[in-house]
Amino acid sequence: MFQANRTPTIRQLQLFSALVETQSVSRTAERLHIAQPSVSIQLKKLSALLDVELYSQQGKQIVITEAGFAVYKAAQQVASNFENLAIELNAFNGLQAGTLRLCIVATAQNFMPKILGPFCRKYPNIDVELTIRNRKIVIERAMQNQDDFYVLSHCPDELPLNKMPFLDNDLVVIAPERHELTRKPEISLNRVQHYPFILREKGSGTRSTIDRFCQQHNIKLRERMMVESNDAIKHMVAEGLGLAILSRHSVDNHPVSGIVKLDVEHFPITSDWYLVNSKQRKLSLLARTFQEYLEKEAK
Repeated sequence: MFQANRTPTIRQLQLFSALVETQSVSRTAERLHIAQPSVSIQLKKLSALLDVELYSQQGKQIVITEAGFAVYKAAQQVASNFENLAIELNAFNGLQAGTLRLCIVATAQNFMPKILGPFCRKYPNIDVELTIRNRKIVIERAMQNQDDFYVLSHCPDELPLNKMPFLDNDLVVIAPERHELTRKPEISLNRVQHYPFILREKGSGTRSTIDRFCQQHNIKLRERMMVESNDAIKHMVAEGLGLAILSRHSVDNHPVSGIVKLDVEHFPITSDWYLVNSKQRKLSLLARTFQEYLEKEAK
């Protein structure tokens, strides 16, 4: 039975947290720059100390137990408390220091530098740990409470997450610059749906918004191909492979020669980018500062 006086070390909790997040002993060793045998030994000591099985190895797969997730949650709270302490101590000296952990979907790369640049210049003593993943993984990380904030364009309402809209995310129709539709000042939805489209993959925020739009307006786009990269889509459109619907930020901030925006009925599709965080995570002083910065500056 676990006893309160048998307290794990900070290092052991750090190792186990890394194991939960990487799902691999070897990747845990790489992340923390220690030998793999040392990781295994410390994890075994932690299980023995707590007198409970934290995980099991099924072939090459790591399976975290219910008790293991409870320990992981506690380890995150410990790490957050230490980080908050460091930030608050630095605040006594008039500094905003610490590490801000952000995880964003790939499309958000188009505007995040413009947001982070001024913020980092305003608070030069902070560090930013920026992780870029697809939407599915970003949501998984949010549910596991791995980061301070997440940036998504389509946030599921049913999940226990706080979300704050901070930037418009208009979607526009693009075409090759010599496409016949570029000569039309106004294009109906009925006409545009007869042309082939290059679309984002199912499950992406952009694709979810497009699918809802099509359902609302009772249209069906001709999908010529499905591509997971906005940049790749823009280049394919420039080569005349089809039309596309992308975020205005992607089109304007990273322009590709040979494409133009079309004036299509009911476009742009208006939506927002959201700053998201787990309801289980207490925001640090630094995280609150970043959130307040977005509320005032990002629009």
